[in-house]
Amino acid sequence: EEINFSDPFQIDSSEYFIIPRMIDNENNHLYGKGKGYLPWGNYNEIIFYNAQTNTAKPLFGKTLVIISTFRERSNYYYEKPKETPTNFLGNHILYLARTENFNNDGALDSEDPLYIFISTKTGEGLRQITPNGLNVLSWTISQDKKFILVKLQNDKNGNKKFGQGDDQVYYRI
Repeated sequence: EEINFSDPFQIDSSEYFIIPRMIDNENNHLYGKGKGYLPWGNYNEIIFYNAQTNTAKPLFGKTLVIISTFRERSNYYYEKPKETPTNFLGNHILYLARTENFNNDGALDSEDPLYIFISTKTGEGLRQITPNGLNVLSWTISQDKKFILVKLQNDKNGNKKFGQGDDQVYYRI
């Protein structure tokens, strides 16, 4: 199997780098054949590399996951951005990821809910911080960095889809 990685991100000025592994044609069969799609450029793992100890470890491990990209590419011409991604916080990193086959269609894809996960900047303590069964639509960090306000979508009508007929709610973390 061919393995493809995105460009690494150095975490602040530390010895830690994160190296995203891409979902591509070589590994997309792992996600099944559901009703949704696999967004181009998403990751199926994040590798934390410690340059001081020359060690690497996966963040999600054996969990099948679709991790949203840290930055959106606006066109085919790619110029490396200079700014730190918005999901890099003081001591933590936020990840938007799909881990649950919510609609039970035998696939993990765009039809399943997006959750927010958090870890330390060394890749420790990974945990989901938004509730199961609610799809993340957007999130905003308060200017004082004391909380995150997340807009979620609730499958109110119980059809295992997120869209018309479903409520939007806010959740404070």
